[in-house]
Parts: sequence; C-alpha cells; structure tokens
Amino acid sequence: MSRLKHNLNFSAQDPDIKGFQEIVFSVSNLDRAITFYKNIFGWQLVHQGAGSNDLKTLWHLDPSIDIEEALLINPEDKTGFLRLVRFNTIEQEQIRSGTQVWDSGGVFDVNVRVKDINSMYKKLQMEGWNGYTDPIRFTFGNFDVSEVLIKGPDGITFAIMQRFNPPLEGFKFEKASRIFNSTTICNDYKKTQDFFINKLGFKLYYETEGANRSHGPNVIGVPPSINGDITVPVCILHPNGENDGSLELLETVGLKGKNCAHLAQPPNLGILMYRFPVRNADAYAARLVENGITLNSEVQSLTVEPYGQLKIFSVLSPDGVWIEFIQSL
Repeated sequence: MSRLKHNLNFSAQDPDIKGFQEIVFSVSNLDRAITFYKNIFGWQLVHQGAGSNDLKTLWHLDPSIDIEEALLINPEDKTGFLRLVRFNTIEQEQIRSGTQVWDSGGVFDVNVRVKDINSMYKKLQMEGWNGYTDPIRFTFGNFDVSEVLIKGPDGITFAIMQRFNPPLEGFKFEKASRIFNSTTICNDYKKTQDFFINKLGFKLYYETEGANRSHGPNVIGVPPSINGDITVPVCILHPNGENDGSLELLETVGLKGKNCAHLAQPPNLGILMYRFPVRNADAYAARLVENGITLNSEVQSLTVEPYGQLKIFSVLSPDGVWIEFIQSL
C-alpha cells in the first residue's frame, strides 16, 4: 500500500491546488460494488478496511456508526480514484432518487472513457444499469465522441465516453479509464460558477451558453420535442484550467425539476463528495473564509488509508456538493 502512486505530493513548481484525487461513493453493498468495478471497469482494489473514527467528526455523524471503505484505481494512474464507503446501522436515503437531468443538487455523474462504448453499454445493461438514452455520437468543439449517461445502484450515474477523433492521449486503460471529470446540475448556474471561480479560485477550461439547441435526441435525455426550446449553459472548471480532475456545471434553463441539495451529505447513498489535493490546508481554508465561505468542516488531522495522515476540511457548493481539500502530512 505504501507504494501506491498518488497526486498528493507537491513540488515547488506545482500549483497550490490540483484536480480531484478521488471521488467518494456511498454504497448500500460494498462487496457488490467492489466486484462490479473490478470486473466491468477493470479497476484494481488497493485498500479495504474500516474507516477512521475521525471521519465521523469530519462528516458530522453519530459516533455509533460503523464505516467500511475501499479504494479502487485504474492501474498505473495516480489520480481519478474511486473510494467506496458503506455506513452500517443507520437509515439512508438516495441523494438523487427518482431524478432526471433537470433535477438539481448533489453530484450528478462521473465521467470515464472506454474503447468500445456499445460493448460497454451492453455489459452495463446486463448488470442492471439503465441509460437515460442509448449512446449518441456527436461533435463537441473539435472532438468527435460517443456518450451515454447510465444510472445504476444507489442512484449513481456514469457518463461513459468514447473518443473517435482526435486520437485520445494521456489515458491508458484496459476496460475503463480513471475518473477524469464530474458534473453537477445547478439550480442557479451563474451563482454556482461564481462560487467556484471567485470564491474557490478555480479557472475555466471551457464554456458554452448552450443556446440554439436542435430538436431531436440528445445525451442528457431532454424530450426531443422540447430540446430546441431550452437553453443549457455548460462550463468545465479546474483549479488550473485543465480537463483532468475537473468539474462540469450545467443548468437546464426553462426545464426545472426538484432540488436534491439537502440530501447530498453523509450517510446518504450516491455520489457523495470530491477530494482535491491542496498544498497547505490551513492557508487555503483561511483564504476561503476571507472570500466569504463558511467552512462545512474545520481543518482537522486524521488518517485516511492508504495515504496515511492528512489534513482535511470541507465546503459545500450552492448545490449542496460536498468538497474536501486534503493535504498530505
């Protein structure tokens, strides 16, 4: 475990914050989830055990709750990890139960790349996952891609993507790549964007106003008859303006549903939180407070395997997304 490659160490040339190290899923069946991600996505289990008791303080949980966890990675990658947690002996709700793309709040999806989207889609269907649509091929700027949004146990949604052109670089995987991006459906797009850019200091990688949509099939599953009548602003943000370990914001203007933000917290089920490496947790937390942010969890030290001892604090986005910043000690 001590040889695990990760992105928590900082050199003098590194920026003070990096793209997310891992994303945390809260699952109802830990063993089932581990088996699924190993067999279907080809990911490697690098840690499994009891969660630190200090997590209960960090996550505002009762001390009587037991936490089990596991960490899976795409072999040879040092970022884009998936941490699974199982909370025992407590009642839970799904964060995004019964939702569509136009329902806001919490983390909507996480993105991975595959080599053959149609083959992967069929495998996922055999495992009980269901697409918002079938895979759709489209152009996105200079990119020719195929994508499908697919939902599985615990209300967890993946965006599965295949790149046709230009050739994919920087990814090496057998079945599915590391997690490289993740989407939030915003209740107020401009307010959430302001939070990430002007409060957290993130930078834009990409943005579109999302106007002039055409009627017809679309990846996000808007009914084709009204797809051309709505506007869908989208942006991709990252601490350093990149598209790896990045966050995507989206709002379906003119098509509103329910807001799940109040459910997006431990111990509820689904995509639970992000963890971003930071050079100095105390200094960054102080900067955020100066920017008007109220910390969700104060800076504290605890052991998170297999990294060892970390300093961690958390904030909540306007859409209830739980974001942790972690410093390796």
